[in-house]
Formats: sequence, C-alpha cells, structure tokens
Amino acid sequence: MAAASMTGFGRAEIDLPGVRLAVEIATVNQKNLQVSVFGPEAWPALESTAAAWIRARVQRGKVTARVTQATAATTPRQWDHEAVAHSLDELHKLAARCGVKLVADGELLLRLAESSRRPSVVMPELSDVEGIVHAAFEEALRKLVDMRLAEGAALTKDLKERLAKISQMVAGMAHAEKSAPTRHREAMLRRLKEAGLSLDVTDERVLRELALFADRSDITEEVVRLHSHVAQFSTELSLPHGGRKLDFLVQELLREVNTVGSKASEIPTTQLVLEAKTEIERIREQVQNLE
Repeated sequence: MAAASMTGFGRAEIDLPGVRLAVEIATVNQKNLQVSVFGPEAWPALESTAAAWIRARVQRGKVTARVTQATAATTPRQWDHEAVAHSLDELHKLAARCGVKLVADGELLLRLAESSRRPSVVMPELSDVEGIVHAAFEEALRKLVDMRLAEGAALTKDLKERLAKISQMVAGMAHAEKSAPTRHREAMLRRLKEAGLSLDVTDERVLRELALFADRSDITEEVVRLHSHVAQFSTELSLPHGGRKLDFLVQELLREVNTVGSKASEIPTTQLVLEAKTEIERIREQVQNLE
C-alpha cells in the first residue's frame, strides 16, 4: 500500500427491523490520531467498540464517525390507547378527590395521547447486532481508505515532480560553485594589482587564502546529503504511513539548503537556494496531508 492522504469519507448503511441506520466516517488532517464516535443513545458501548475498529485501519488524522437514522421507520409512532385510558381514569379520580368536575375534551385527549406516544423505533441491544454493525463500519472504512489512497496517489505524483525540480536545483548549485575558487583567485589578484601590490600566485599567503576560501565555500557534503534526502523521500512516498518520516526529511532538506545558502559565493547559487526553499515549503504543505 502506498502513501495515503489524511482526508477521506466513507459511508455504509445498516438494515435493522423497522429502521435503517447510516454509518458515516470522515477524516481530516491532524498530527496524531484522534477518534470520536457518535451513535444512538441506546448503544453507549458503541464508542469504545467502534473506536477500536477504526484504530485498526487508520493511523493518523482526526476521525469522526456517526451512526444516524438514514430512513424513517416503516411503522409510524403509535399512540398507546391503554396508557391514555389509564391516565384519563387517574385524572377523573384526582378531580373527584379535589371536588373538581373534569370535562374530557379533545384537547385533553390529544395531550394525553402525545405524552404516551410509543417510540417508532425500538433499538435492539448492540450485542445482538454487533456483527452487522461491524460489517457496516468495515464497508465505510474501506471506502474511506480507498478515497485516502486515491488522494494520496495524486499528492505523491505532485511531490515527486517537486523533488525532481529540487534535484535539478541542487545539481545547478554544485555546478555554479565549482568556478568559485577560480573566480575568487582572479578577483583577489586583480584587487592586489589595482592596489599597486604584486604577488606571485605561488606565494604562500595567496595559496593559504585560496585554500581557506575553497574550504569555506565547499558545498560537496551538503549536495551529497541533499541528493540522499531526495532519494529517501521518494522511496518513502511508495510506503504506507510515512507522514512523520517525511516531515523529518522536509526539515533536513531545508536545513541543508540553508547551509548551502550560507556558503554560497555565486549569484546563481543564491538564486537556486531561494527557489529550492520555496519548493521545499510547498512540499512541507503537501506532506501535512499525508498519513
């Protein structure tokens, strides 16, 4: 399985006697895994049970799962005739005891009927239908994972294109800095000549200055590490759950490019460093979407 996005949605339905429930699971970006489950009041144990199902399939992101009524019950809510009659008898007894004449009109009957209306849906015990509920969660999770993988593939394609640009920029930096020692030697000798000083290029002081400059401006190590980080990044994109490692590699890319910038003595190198930093920031934003 390749890299996956942290954004996704999955839905499934559960058919129970008299009611159809919908399972909807949505995920958005978050550094760590956070799972929230909301279900029917009659199923208080669903939160912990479903959270375990989700954690087995999702490694990172903010996950919200809801179990709601998808279709109205086929049987309408019923008035409880016996309960209405019993309540009316009790009211008559109370009125007689208080010496009040009770007139049972339509409004009173309607209020009693509404107060005793039977619920249209009687939820079964979760333990009796847990297998069905679990299957619905698995279907919703499968759709969620498929969506996250599809978006992850698009992000991976974009990131690899950006990595290729960075590789070209790094090669350009290395090429630009190769001529730095020669240019520095020529500039130094020209300044000495303009100042009326004459030094042989084999003079120890000249050679020492040139050696120090070459050492300070050498970006070979940084270039090697940058190419290595780019290769590691590309490999990690083909693996699942690599978001945290990619976060680290982005930081390392930026650190090495900054070091090159501090050593750069050529204008083209400085320009390439600025372009590379912009590209790395774009990569950082995209990596925040990966699981």
